[in-house]
Amino acid sequence: MRRLTVARATAVAVAAALVLSGCGRGGDAGTSDGAAGGPAPAGQASGEIQVWTAGGHADNLQKLALAWLEANPEASLTVTDVPWDQVITKLQTATAAGKGPDIIMTGADQTATAIGMGAFDELPGGVYDDSDFYPAAVDSVTGDKDVLYAMPWYVETRFLFYRKDIASQLGLSAPTTWEEMQKMAAAFESRPGGTYGLSLPRPTEQPAQVIVPFVAQAGGSMTDGKQWTIDTKEFISALDYYAGYFTRGEAPIEASTDATFENGGTPMFISGPWMLDIYKDQIEKGTAPAGFTMDSVGYAVAPKGPAGNGDQYIGGGNLGVFSASKNKASAWSLVSWMGKTQQQEGWYDLQGELPANTGAAGYQPIQDNPVTSTLMQQMNDTVATPNYPTWSQVSDLISKYSEMVARGTMSAADAAKEIQTKATAIGFGW
Repeated sequence: MRRLTVARATAVAVAAALVLSGCGRGGDAGTSDGAAGGPAPAGQASGEIQVWTAGGHADNLQKLALAWLEANPEASLTVTDVPWDQVITKLQTATAAGKGPDIIMTGADQTATAIGMGAFDELPGGVYDDSDFYPAAVDSVTGDKDVLYAMPWYVETRFLFYRKDIASQLGLSAPTTWEEMQKMAAAFESRPGGTYGLSLPRPTEQPAQVIVPFVAQAGGSMTDGKQWTIDTKEFISALDYYAGYFTRGEAPIEASTDATFENGGTPMFISGPWMLDIYKDQIEKGTAPAGFTMDSVGYAVAPKGPAGNGDQYIGGGNLGVFSASKNKASAWSLVSWMGKTQQQEGWYDLQGELPANTGAAGYQPIQDNPVTSTLMQQMNDTVATPNYPTWSQVSDLISKYSEMVARGTMSAADAAKEIQTKATAIGFGW
């Protein structure tokens, strides 16, 4: 989720919601008991600021920050890029040693773990107004007792891909509801020469990434802020909807399959715009199946569920200040500057990533591109990853029990009860 680099006008750069648990808190985010002093006044940041970024962000961050460094001549910047899969391990080491960088970037799905281990400083007043940011993005930087610990930097989400050419042959257009998506999947699977109707994350591939949005689309939530809320009619409905595609044979449950989107074997799936660049690269290299062109690829916002929304996961990257930083005021000054509308637009120009600050959502280069304009439309229907340190454990439970439901050996209702019992014992992990 955190690896998105959104599409440009001529090519999509490669890269790796309304929130259910609340809405924007309004006002000056992060004022909390025990928080450190605010950011250094404009132009008065000083000293070296060390930053850990992830997944290929270092070079462009240094370019973006040139204007800030010019306005703060007593400050300097050192940026180190860390592989995504090493972020948490390096944070654990730095936190245990009490020695690390000043600013740390984490993925939206990593931030709760960082907060839980004490890696982030509490957000002081004066850094940003959280009502200027997507509520689900703000939720991803929120710890226990609604305390904020970081700033959303960029966001990403997912939407629906489908084989537009095959759909047209069948007299179908982009589905807009659960029922229409299932109808299209059935039509794809049963057509002459058809194999499957769509691809979903198999039960061993972290299916929570689609099941949690399905829960939101059904009108439910994974928590009520006090406990996990999994044994609910909404979760059961979402799990049944997910598993139904496997039990009906419309989605492949085994890994060994030659069916792909490109050859029409799995003509529909939910993912991010990085897939467009993959297809473009295959076509240019001549490795795509005969007849597969970019005109074969259709995309649209996700179909709506029973609750009337098409929520998809919101992901992206967040910026926090290390709890043991010796230069917090200057670090918060840079973070604050990066969250302003002008810098958010500049970051899109440099990196192609969607702004977390909603004031930049109308940026003309974003709106003029059909891919990014679709993404911004989808951003209005988004749901946050459950922002708790133990989420990975609960997600693993969903994987385990969803397989039983998908294979027909357990009902969704029984699975929900089992997951609820175990998740309650695990707790949130704060």
